[in-house]
Amino acid sequence: MFTIKNIDYKKYTVKIWEQKPTLEQGSHGYEVFNPKGISIFYDDSDMWDENACYQNAIEDINVDLERG
Repeated sequence: MFTIKNIDYKKYTVKIWEQKPTLEQGSHGYEVFNPKGISIFYDDSDMWDENACYQNAIEDINVDLERG
């Protein structure tokens, strides 16, 4: 596993990485950190490209923001 990039979005940070795919895992994964630096979402399954990770992370952030 190695990090492809870290993305800042609305004061959250998204870490996206590549990994060796298996039956349970896709080729990529991501983790979302809130503005306090606490991990709030993590997904390393069924992600098959960087864009899928990014789009899912943005949805996760928006859900967290709606919760307030």
